[in-house]
Parts: sequence; C-alpha cells; structure tokens
Amino acid sequence: MKTQSGGSRSGRGRVKSGCRTCKLRKIKCDEGRPACSRCISTGRVCEGYGIWGGGGAVLSNHLQLGLSTGSTPCMLIPQSLAVVPTAMAASTSEEKLVFEWFRNRAAKKLQGSLVLNFWDTLLLQASLTEPAIYHAVLALSCVHKQNPVSTEPGGSSGSAPDEHEQFTLRHYVQAIRHLQPHFASHDRPSLRIALITCVVFVGLDFLRGHFRAGQLHLLKGLKIMQDVGLVSNQEDGIIYWRPCRQPTDDWIVEAFSRLQLQVELFRHSHSHPCLVILRAPEPEIPDICAFRSFNEAWQILTQLFNKIFYLTHQARQRTDAKLEFPPLVEQHHHIREQLSLWLAAYEQSKEALSQDGPWYNGRIYPLLSAYHTMACIMADTALRPDDETAFDKHTSSFIMLIIQLAGLWSVALITSHIQALPGHSLDMHRSVIDIGWLPPLFFVATKCRVHRIRLQAVRLLESASHREGIWDATATARVARKLMEIEEGDFYQDLDAMDDFSLTRSPGPQELLLPVLPEERRIREAEVIFSGAPMDRILLYCKQRIGGSEARVLLSEYDVASQQWTDR
Repeated sequence: MKTQSGGSRSGRGRVKSGCRTCKLRKIKCDEGRPACSRCISTGRVCEGYGIWGGGGAVLSNHLQLGLSTGSTPCMLIPQSLAVVPTAMAASTSEEKLVFEWFRNRAAKKLQGSLVLNFWDTLLLQASLTEPAIYHAVLALSCVHKQNPVSTEPGGSSGSAPDEHEQFTLRHYVQAIRHLQPHFASHDRPSLRIALITCVVFVGLDFLRGHFRAGQLHLLKGLKIMQDVGLVSNQEDGIIYWRPCRQPTDDWIVEAFSRLQLQVELFRHSHSHPCLVILRAPEPEIPDICAFRSFNEAWQILTQLFNKIFYLTHQARQRTDAKLEFPPLVEQHHHIREQLSLWLAAYEQSKEALSQDGPWYNGRIYPLLSAYHTMACIMADTALRPDDETAFDKHTSSFIMLIIQLAGLWSVALITSHIQALPGHSLDMHRSVIDIGWLPPLFFVATKCRVHRIRLQAVRLLESASHREGIWDATATARVARKLMEIEEGDFYQDLDAMDDFSLTRSPGPQELLLPVLPEERRIREAEVIFSGAPMDRILLYCKQRIGGSEARVLLSEYDVASQQWTDR
C-alpha cells in the first residue's frame, strides 16, 4: 500500500472509514472494537462507527442506560460529546429548521399511537450520523411541515408549494445518492442503514400520495431484511421474525411489521398474495398479569391480526368453502382463544396503563379496544371469505365498534378541534405513518349492512382530512360512500331511515329496525387502488359472475381533480 509522504494536511487522503472521532480529526483509524486504539491511546472518547457498534465508555454507558431502563431518550448521543454531528456539518439554515421540526414535532407525531423505539430513538440518532438517513428525514419532515396540502393535481393550498416540493425532491435524491455506497458494500451495517432509510422512504411516499412507490419500497425492505438475516425466508406468505442479538435490529423489523400490517388491512377485503410477519417464538399473552405497556398490547394484537390475515388467505385457497378443513378450524379456534385472553389481560391492564396519562387513557386505550373488536369480527368470518352475509351475525359487535370510534372522535374534537378540509386538502400536521382509526371505520362502512351503523361510519370518515400511512381519509370516505350508494340504491327510499343524527350518538333501537340489505345487492371482493403519483384516480374493482365464472371487473373510477365518479 502506498503511503502519503510528508505530514502536511494537504497530503492526507479523505478518511472514508473508521470511527467518527478519527474522521473528524482526519487521521487513519485502526477500527478497533469496541473503541479504536488511536482514541484510547490519546485519552479521547471513541464515538464508534456510526450507529452500528463500537464507541467509548461514555457513549456505551449512555446507550446501555437507555436500553436497560426501558426509556426512550430523544438522543442517545450524550450532550457531553460537544461535536457537530457528521451528517449535519454542512447544513443550511433552512435544513436546520426543517430538522428541528422533525426532532420536536414530526418524530413524535408521525408514529401515531405507538411509541416505537425506531421512531423515538433509533431514527433520530441515525439521522445525526448517517447522511442518507439525514436527507431522507429532511424530505419527510418537509412534507409533514407543509400544511394544509392539496392533493388535487397541480394544486395546493399551502404556502410556496413549489419550494416545498423542490426541497423534498432534492433531499430525496441526495438520500438515494448517499445510499449507493452502502448497497455496493453489501455488509451488514450498510444494509441496516439502507433499511432505516427504506422505512423513512415508505412513510414519505405514503404521505405524499405515492402509494405504489411506498409499497414497492416496503417490499424491497422486506427482501433486504431476509438477505441480511433479520427475518427468515418467506414460506407461503409468512416471514418469520426471531429476536435479534442487537435491539436496534428488532426495532427495524418492528417498524416494517407495522407498515406491512396497514397494507394487509387495506387489502383484506379481496383476494391477494398474502404476506405477513410473525414472531417466532410466539409472544405469550399474560393469563393473570396485565400488559406492561400499550406497546406490548399492540405487539401481540398485531400478531393476532397477521394470523387472521393468513387464515383468511388459506380459506380463500379452498376450492370448496363448504367443507370444513380441520387444520383451518383448529387455527380458527386458537385465534379466538388468543383474542379472548388478550381482552382479559387488556381489561386488567386499564388501571396500570392509565398512569401513562389521560391522553393515553382517553385515546390509545379505546383505539386498541376498537381494533380488538374489529379483529374478533374478522376472525369469526375468516373461514367464510366469500360470504358477505357472514357479517350479519355481528351487528352487536359493529354497534360496539361504532360507539368506540365515535368516542374517539369526541375526544379528538375536544382536544384538537378537528375540521374536515375542502376537496382533497390534507391536514399534514395530523397525518401519521402508523394506523389510527381509519381502518376500523372503513371496515364498518363496508362490511356492516345495517344502514344506520354504516352511515355513521361513513360520516365519521368524511369528517377527517388526514392520512394514516396508506390510508387516506378523504379517499376512503369517497370509496365508502360510493359502495354504500351502489349497494343500497333505492332500497330504503320508501322507508324512514332516520338519517338525522349526531356523529357522537349511539344507534337507537328504532334506527336498527330497517331491513338488512339482501345478499344479491352486496358487492363482493371490493378492491381499491389508488392510482397516480401523487394519487389522481381511485379505481374500485369487485368480483362478478360472468358467463358462469368469477371475473374481476372495474366497478367505478373516481377522478380527484373533478371529484366525480364514473361508473363502468
């Protein structure tokens, strides 16, 4: 190897590897672990090799303290290390303002009802040290900071939309450019950096309305996780996640699992290739002890949803749905038992979980309760995926679900003064990357054929103007309203439907006396596709019997610009 002669600064090459301390000092690092010899011999604190290992005692102790106490500090890098983060060294004043928005606002809001270590700890730390992640975070923060945003093609109601878009695209491109060396190296630390950036890209694409690109990024991330060994290879629609040696790996997998959950919820109503992430070994539901946190309850409920998705997928593969298949029946019983155990543990946890504060008790507790109610309906109907009348036996559960969701709307109205925006304008400050109340509302609006209940769900959807990952409130409201109008038609025109009611009022006995929609009027296998980047059309497909066989047909198409449906 050639060495540079002389000791002048101009004779030294750029330091492309090594710990952060040696990089800042522009000297060659011996890359010793956990701390390099160069730093140790001079009494300096070795800052480690990015977020993936190494580092002196100060950083190591601080990190261990954060993990062992279960806390989620805003920064794992101790304030005593008075160095400029490498990723931010050349930032402009505008970039610093956008990053501060992310640190103080977006990072807390975008994760929604969960406090995932990925969003609360890992992403912020990684963005301070890795340029690819830093630029991806700037792009995401810029989208979240702009408010309100018009999703109509060529329009915006926010200030200086062109500047916002240019800023977002500029840092999106820079993030991709900084990722190239990591993809070229193919080592484990580099692929981890790529995975963190990929999660940000998925969230960024979803919030911008680039739903197809977001799903492609998600699939790419799942493939990388398999290649790097964070999860096992896919087998018939299942990816198995086993606990990793490093907590950060589990945080990454958990973030991907949450994103895949919302995509599966979005596609649950129609047949599609199933892809779920299941933990192995399966996490245990406490029989007597309460859940220690909302996150723990969410994690186990997520596993149960994934099992329901997979069971429904298997049932769709059966050529004769009338014949009971013992393995599927056994899975069905197991899921129902697990849901009962979950509810018992959750109810027992209420007092302990309420110590997290009134916000959690008033919003998060009923939100998880609503998801449990939805999961129970989905589990009970999983073995009959082609039978839309199977949902008629669950009217009482749908009533419970709409009461839970209306209660959430009341809390949000009091605390946030929510107000629907005109047309397809988005409230980005209320938008999140994780799921909230939109999926269960859409589920009620499309699967409950009791007019009063589904109408309340549709109106609640129409009161929202935000996004929850792939779930767009305005778009799902349009679809829910369209499905209801197509199915009901003139069926209730000569009956007193008593449609004048408050969004917070529970359905009364008289309002539930209307006849339930007959089977021949119901749409089967409703499939929704958000087309365009950003979304400019909504395509609504369904299954119809044509010439003695089932066919996928385009039912109607919605144009975002004109806000009009065109039936096919």
